[in-house]
Amino acid sequence: VWPESSLPDLERYFKEMGTLIRSIGLLVAKKCDSYVSTHCKEYELGKMENIVAKSMCCKGRLLHYFPIDTDDVSNNNANIDSSFSSWCGWHNDHCSLTGLVPAMYIDADGNEIECPDSAAGLYCKSRKGDLIPVKIPTDCLAFQIGETTQIHTGGLLQATPHAVRGCNKHGVSRESFAVFMEPEYFGDMAIPNGKNIEDAQGKDSEMHLPSSVRTLRSRWKQGMNFGEFSNATFAAFY
Repeated sequence: VWPESSLPDLERYFKEMGTLIRSIGLLVAKKCDSYVSTHCKEYELGKMENIVAKSMCCKGRLLHYFPIDTDDVSNNNANIDSSFSSWCGWHNDHCSLTGLVPAMYIDADGNEIECPDSAAGLYCKSRKGDLIPVKIPTDCLAFQIGETTQIHTGGLLQATPHAVRGCNKHGVSRESFAVFMEPEYFGDMAIPNGKNIEDAQGKDSEMHLPSSVRTLRSRWKQGMNFGEFSNATFAAFY
């Protein structure tokens, strides 16, 4: 599983970084729980923190974005969803919480470099549809809410559509590492009592979703578990 001969330290560093992201994620989850509980009395206090702390399904992934044809990027219109997301298409994470490290950029000779294209990298969309570049400082971690938490909080916390725009310089790749913190397969996907799917994602929010991001109402059903919600999400994209 691990390339011990060519990268003997990868396993150790991968696990150390994943453990660090999860430990900080616990602190983030605790703050999120506190905020939601003050605005929704029916919310199960500690729900998000318990998922991050106890689930055996947290997933760490190394993300490699291959160099792309620079013509594909230079001809892109940043206002067109399908063409803008040349390194990774627009989507919401469907987990509870995602932790992310700052990206590295590598040239064709394998050297780490500063990104030579100021327009490349991670972007998100606001609830009003505004396009926002995301620049993570080199000494920081970033966290974002996933759709499971959007359901669990009845929309008080919402997943953010995001995509990655490719670099317009030849031979440049992008490297990152993300940890997806989520319930186990049979974990519940219940909306708090007194709230419904319209609270979790209203029509106004749906209007500003990129075309590739499917609405929650098209995938979530009352009584389903996290595994079933995941399967419905994968089916909607693939």
